[in-house]
Amino acid sequence: MSIEPIGFIVLLLGVLGMIYGARFALATLCLSTLLGAAAALQLPALGGSSIQPSHLLVLFLVLAALLRPAQTQTVLASIAYPGPGFWFAAYILFSVASSFFLPRIFAGATLVYSSARDVSGMMSTVAAPLAPGSSNLSQSVYLLGDLACFAVVSGLTRLGYARFVAQQLIVASLVCFALALIDIGTFLTGQSYLLDIIRNANYTMHTAETISGFKRIVGSFPEASMYGAVALAYFSFTLMLWLERVQSRMAGLATLFIGPTIMLCTSTTAYIAGIFVISLFVLFCLKRLIGGPATTPHVTLLVITLFLIPCAIVALSLVPDAWDSIVGLVNSTLSDKLQSQSGEERTAWNTLALIAFVDTATFGAGLGTVRASSFIAALLSNVGLTGTLLFVTFLCSLLRASGRRVSGDRENHVIGNAAIMACIAQVASAAISGSGTDLGLLFSTTAGLAAGCLAPTNISPRRTARSLANRIPRETSISLMRASMFSAR
Repeated sequence: MSIEPIGFIVLLLGVLGMIYGARFALATLCLSTLLGAAAALQLPALGGSSIQPSHLLVLFLVLAALLRPAQTQTVLASIAYPGPGFWFAAYILFSVASSFFLPRIFAGATLVYSSARDVSGMMSTVAAPLAPGSSNLSQSVYLLGDLACFAVVSGLTRLGYARFVAQQLIVASLVCFALALIDIGTFLTGQSYLLDIIRNANYTMHTAETISGFKRIVGSFPEASMYGAVALAYFSFTLMLWLERVQSRMAGLATLFIGPTIMLCTSTTAYIAGIFVISLFVLFCLKRLIGGPATTPHVTLLVITLFLIPCAIVALSLVPDAWDSIVGLVNSTLSDKLQSQSGEERTAWNTLALIAFVDTATFGAGLGTVRASSFIAALLSNVGLTGTLLFVTFLCSLLRASGRRVSGDRENHVIGNAAIMACIAQVASAAISGSGTDLGLLFSTTAGLAAGCLAPTNISPRRTARSLANRIPRETSISLMRASMFSAR
């Protein structure tokens, strides 16, 4: 194991998070999820696996919560039956168990594209017989980190941190936009090496690619599709807050900034998932317009999507040069994608993944064994029908919580719904191009925020302190008072 220069900074921030508590730890974690191309630690013994800063900071976030009894109690309560956390924990624990047993039970039963990396950090491009690999362990660690992140964020949200977490996600969306601008600026000036410090992970970097004259925006991620998926999640979160007038000024500014970068990132994943997400928002606004109460932001979004955008498309069609550029971009990213070499490779991955699902009698080959190009195919081929049903149950539980109006703070309910929209955006993006079953820490953060906000009861920090004080026996209080009087003398 080797520690990268950025790793020392991450370790320092982790220790400070343990000292200063949940707020500092949550703020650093939300920002660290943007460093998708960075590595804090390198693990050559595990096929050159890279540990990202966000995964390392999760460990310190958990330790910070465990050092505080009130937070530990709510963290454990966040994964209790029958809430969404219980089903998320069941899905992850089943997946981890499958990574040990299933690759050995079905060894050699089918051909797969492995998720394991070789010493150089590259994944195999040749199908091989199913067998255990280093990715079984690494993917298990990642999923357990996702569960820990979900539980801590959900527990802290129940303690009244929902507004704070929402603010950190808004700040992270603004930083995501800033990193996109830096990516474009360093590319145009030929100084992309300035970002090497946050592009040190053992991944294949697609940071200098162009399509039809457009620079593919990657920001602080290895490729445009990852940037597009993360930016779409932040866009969905901030847009819902702006529509519902919660943190509306900052949320509206973040939505306005990050939205255009999604359209300019030239990612097929972002375009298809974005159309799906925008359709959901249009239906949401129409429902509010018909059934009420509709506000100015709801009407504004309907006017933009149903009137201004079609008019802008018609206007651009009258300018030949601009229209030719846009048509070329659309053809490259959508129409011709399946016929490209990348499209053919991804189709082959999904085909072999589904064959593995059938060859293993729907049990799956085990977490981290099969590489696919769709989250759905990855779920079926890795954790089988059982793991897929557990994840679907978790999503349904989260959506049911959204539909159930909880008595209490309206702001919490809006933040919970915004977090659910961010989760939907991430699942939609992963369903198009996700290579594995790990949706990442941003998904765990937003899912934990949604579960905590939409829980039947939310506890404020002041209320928690008061309830803990009421639990102290009267004799203990009297003895403490006498001790303080004696020390005063």
